Amino acid sequence: MQAVEHFIKQFVPEHYDLFLDLSRETKTFSGKVTITGQAQSDRISLHQKDLEITSVEVAGQARPFTVDHDNEALHIELAEAGQVELVLAFSGKITDNMTGIYPSYYTVDGVKKEVLSTQFESHFAREAFPCVDEPEAKATFDLSLRFDQAEGELALSNMPEIDVENRKETGIWKFETTPRMSSYLLAFVAGDLQGVTAKTKNGTLVG
Repeated sequence: MQAVEHFIKQFVPEHYDLFLDLSRETKTFSGKVTITGQAQSDRISLHQKDLEITSVEVAGQARPFTVDHDNEALHIELAEAGQVELVLAFSGKITDNMTGIYPSYYTVDGVKKEVLSTQFESHFAREAFPCVDEPEAKATFDLSLRFDQAEGELALSNMPEIDVENRKETGIWKFETTPRMSSYLLAFVAGDLQGVTAKTKNGTLVG
């Protein structure tokens, strides 16, 4: 049996700044992610699965890359090892596989509704964006997203929303920086959502 290669040995991510533009109508998404981290060599690998990688840049310069679909990998050639900031553009498809980014359907008063959700555990974040998709590869995340939003719909993620006024103008939902965590813990949901809150016996509001 071939040994599993751990990409964190090549590149240690520290922070992801991720933007996703989601379309329920076309079942597609596009995105851009800036990844800051420490490259252990001048050739590093990230996980990706079924993504179309449009570009990879470092310091504003395009870097050579190859997509290895068989191993769900993206191999990137750097000028040198050390601290690096990668900027990647990509796109993908929203499928009904119940992994990565996927739709859920329900009906209210005869009207069909669709909510987009994520299932990144245990190794499906790579279906949504290029990353080191290994539990030990902990980093912080800044997530922002846009979707084909109808009136009354909203987006939720791990962290509270910030920059609400800008969202009202641009339609982009932006969330606070997460604690350091594995890529599989990042999550969001977008659509016609209703919140429920309650108080515990000691008066703590939950929901």
